[in-house]
Amino acid sequence: MQRTIGLDVHAASTTFAVVGESGKRLGSHLVETNGQAVVEQLKAIAGKRHVVLEEGTQSGWLYEILSPHAEEIVVAMVSESRGQKSDESDAFHLAEQLRTGALKQRVFKEVGEHKRLGELGRTHAMIVQDVVRAQNRIKALLRSRGVAVEGKSVYSDKGREEFLKQLPDASRGAATMLYAQYDAVEAIGGERRRISSPKRTDTR
Repeated sequence: MQRTIGLDVHAASTTFAVVGESGKRLGSHLVETNGQAVVEQLKAIAGKRHVVLEEGTQSGWLYEILSPHAEEIVVAMVSESRGQKSDESDAFHLAEQLRTGALKQRVFKEVGEHKRLGELGRTHAMIVQDVVRAQNRIKALLRSRGVAVEGKSVYSDKGREEFLKQLPDASRGAATMLYAQYDAVEAIGGERRRISSPKRTDTR
């Protein structure tokens, strides 16, 4: 007995739509979007469960917690707008696409060690972006006050002192705050690199 289950996921609630092997709609259920409620609802559906949901903020988490309770979990690319429809209709539409093999594109979700590396990689990219933004803000402020600035010496402890001296009192406080932001993000980046670097084993 196979069941195809479409999920329409929102921050507060998730709609389950259950379809049988013949395509008959067997029912829908609305539950709160929390781990326990979603898992319990899936487990309450009898048969071999094939689940589909669209890619989104919570799709990776749902993939992880629902995988032990289903034959298959599929994360689909977000489809083009289908107009004004209900969450239930959207969930049934997803289920029918999976049942009939009509899904055009699936999204791979990492598990195990690959998931950890993926999360670290995405976090690293965000931190690098934040560092660059902080650097650009510092240079932009200095240039807005007529201070010529090139290279990376502006970010060093010794270099920043020289640049801060060239700013009027009204701008020096803002620049100091931007430097504090830069230092904080850089410190987080250093901690991330320490966590993600593999421990070396002495084989001598």
